[in-house]
Amino acid sequence: MLRDLDVLTGLGTALENQIKGQPHVLPQVVEALQNGELGLTDPDRPKGTFLFLGPTGVGKTELTLAFTRHLFGEEHLVRLDMSEFQNQEAVGVLLGRNEHEAGLIAKRFAAVKGKGTLLLDEIEKAHPRVLDLLLQILDAARVTMANGDTLDLSELYVVCTSNIAASAMLNARHSVRSTLVRFVESQAQAQLRPEVFARFQTVNVFDRLEYEVQLEIAQHLLDREIANQRSRTEIKISYGPKLVSFLAGQGVHPRLGVRPLRGCIERFVRRALRENLLGTQKSEIHLTPIEP
Repeated sequence: MLRDLDVLTGLGTALENQIKGQPHVLPQVVEALQNGELGLTDPDRPKGTFLFLGPTGVGKTELTLAFTRHLFGEEHLVRLDMSEFQNQEAVGVLLGRNEHEAGLIAKRFAAVKGKGTLLLDEIEKAHPRVLDLLLQILDAARVTMANGDTLDLSELYVVCTSNIAASAMLNARHSVRSTLVRFVESQAQAQLRPEVFARFQTVNVFDRLEYEVQLEIAQHLLDREIANQRSRTEIKISYGPKLVSFLAGQGVHPRLGVRPLRGCIERFVRRALRENLLGTQKSEIHLTPIEP
């Protein structure tokens, strides 16, 4: 159980400040995390298991990073991209190929000292034997390595993300949300196999981000980058409202969502600072959109 209950009671507010446009998702995730940290979950399973469904760049991975950072520190995240585990040999990589080789799971598990979050991105791309391994983890929170060692994963949260049915979500402009959620969940159940899908304690469908939410995220990222740079230099940075919509237009991709936005904003702010430091060296700069 957490010693500092303020960390736990403040979890909802902390996530709301960082994850925008997903009001249907956050309460369920917060409830599951609080149950896990208060010791209210099955001790023979992971503390919480989540399946995050939705298009790229809507906050699935960012939410996982945010709650791990808040509860444990970002260094307690084990992240594996399942697009790298699409063939049968992937199981050997994860568990070790022989009794003398430490598998990737054991190495990453040791690095986080057995506590934190296991994030499996794009789970639908994993080989069926990797899904069998996931089924074992979700069901019993244990996995036996090639050298015979058994890892106890009961102190971990397990998060799987997937873009299953993402195209349908992006193209559904006027669908009722409950209907869309049922469709996405049915597609996930079919692709991941019903027995795997049923093991997740919490299944969340992330919404497509509307334009107003994109603007909110752009301003949040812009303010964060300015604050980070202000901590490194004494240059005061200001901007007007037109800059936010300009950066959102430059950094939001129709298929990738807001994922490219952070890099776009960082490059924009850092270029302005670089030009100032190499040129006029003003103590204050005002950021404006770049004219085509």
